[in-house]
Amino acid sequence: MEKRVILALVLSLAVLFLYQQFAVKWIAPPPAKNASVDKGAPEHADQVKKQVEGSRAVSSVRQQEAVSAPESAEETVTVETPLYKAVFSSKGAGIKSWVLKKYKEGLEQTASDVEMITPALEEYPLQDKLIKGAASETIYFKPSKSSISLNPGQKQELIFTGQSKDGIGIEKRYTISAGAYSIRIETIISNNSASQFEGQLVTGLTASVKFLEKRGGSYRKGPILYSDGKVLTKDIKEGEDTLAGKMLWSGLEDMYFISVIIPQKIENAKWSSVTTKGMVKIAAAIPLSLAPAVHTTLGYTAYIGPKEMDILTAQGVHLEDSINLGWFTFLAKPFLMAMNFLYLYMPNYGLVIILLTVIIKILFHPLTKKSMDSMKEMQKVQPQIAALRERYKDDKEKMNRELMELYKRYKINPVGGCLPMVLQIPVFIALYNVLGASIELRHAPFMLWIHDLSAPDRLAQIPAIVPFIGGSAFGPLPILMGATMLIQQKMTPSTMDPAQAKMMLIMPIVFTFMFLNFPSGLVLYWLVNNVLSIAQQYYIQKATK
Repeated sequence: MEKRVILALVLSLAVLFLYQQFAVKWIAPPPAKNASVDKGAPEHADQVKKQVEGSRAVSSVRQQEAVSAPESAEETVTVETPLYKAVFSSKGAGIKSWVLKKYKEGLEQTASDVEMITPALEEYPLQDKLIKGAASETIYFKPSKSSISLNPGQKQELIFTGQSKDGIGIEKRYTISAGAYSIRIETIISNNSASQFEGQLVTGLTASVKFLEKRGGSYRKGPILYSDGKVLTKDIKEGEDTLAGKMLWSGLEDMYFISVIIPQKIENAKWSSVTTKGMVKIAAAIPLSLAPAVHTTLGYTAYIGPKEMDILTAQGVHLEDSINLGWFTFLAKPFLMAMNFLYLYMPNYGLVIILLTVIIKILFHPLTKKSMDSMKEMQKVQPQIAALRERYKDDKEKMNRELMELYKRYKINPVGGCLPMVLQIPVFIALYNVLGASIELRHAPFMLWIHDLSAPDRLAQIPAIVPFIGGSAFGPLPILMGATMLIQQKMTPSTMDPAQAKMMLIMPIVFTFMFLNFPSGLVLYWLVNNVLSIAQQYYIQKATK
């Protein structure tokens, strides 16, 4: 029975690792190069027509580089709040720089603040462009202020005004709050010319591919959106795609941080994901049809900040779903909320992990006791089971009947030792995702040599020449975890023959090497869980003697 338990756990871990690497949701497959339309299928024809129209909308976004207005002198506005320092530009009324004050790139005292938007971009995030036909125009605006500095509780408005060469006036209002990573944007577009204007306003979020790829280790980065009630993600790859569905928000993410546009007063926008010339962009092309002396108003919110559960939930648009908590999100979310709650009273996430592990162990004690009792009973009747299998080895049906009678006589459930342990696997996977993906653990110290619970326990590094594990971190936590796993395995009642039992002793070694590069917070959980399991098994065995 233990073989099935261990096999289930190993397979779950293997599937988990494969999921982290390969299970990326694609928004839509790339359009076919030659779409054929069946004359007898009008619904299919309508679908192809919509795809063509969407492709034209996306193509118009890319064509904006072809024709540009002459550049004017760029003016910048520095905005500083307790949470971030940003630089807004008159070029398209976009954001040139955005640096978070409460998050560092590393643990060193000299480490720089986390940069969400870097100035080294040809096209700024939230920069506006007007498109008319095949021509596009980047408008240079006039800002209402040269700088803004906000103290806690304060709010201020930054207004950019500009006009295109065709007489289209744009007033863009940023509402900036001192205590929020989100800013509200309202854009008023007026036709000040004497003729009808038919075109598009294009805005979006932009980042360089290299900038995103260096963030968050092996975790996926790139476009992410919430459409039709679910989160969808896309890989960064050369080309363009129309983003379909009812858009609640759309943006760019890495492991711990995210930038999104949350539309509020934007209708009929064509959303797209475009990667070209080393740049990745989420763009919204908003159709405009304005008669002379007519104006329209667009509104949206931009969030540029950390993936903190409480902050994202407060946005009220399911932005918290951007935190990838895996298959068992329904378990992972309560764990993360419990961690944050406990942290209010115990401001050390290492101690919070230990306390949470104790609580989970207490909750699962009845299942664990039942499992242990069942395995002990199975161990007692193992000689009789072996005798029955030998006696009826040529009559499988008779052997199964006799085994069932034996189990019934001794009141044994053959899966009683396995099932309670299997039920705990979802809890482990949920905690794996919480401890591996939560920004709360990023750079969170524990004690002694552990200064970052999101990083591997690294007192030294295994030389690169060592096969398979060269370059891996090396620290005490995985070694202790492997040792406690071995002790626990020795204490667990076994129904295996001695040869099989010896073979299973390799599992603690395998898990030790697997955990070398796991976040130390996750290894700490597993270690504490093992120690508690050893104490629990000792108590159960002592009590049932």
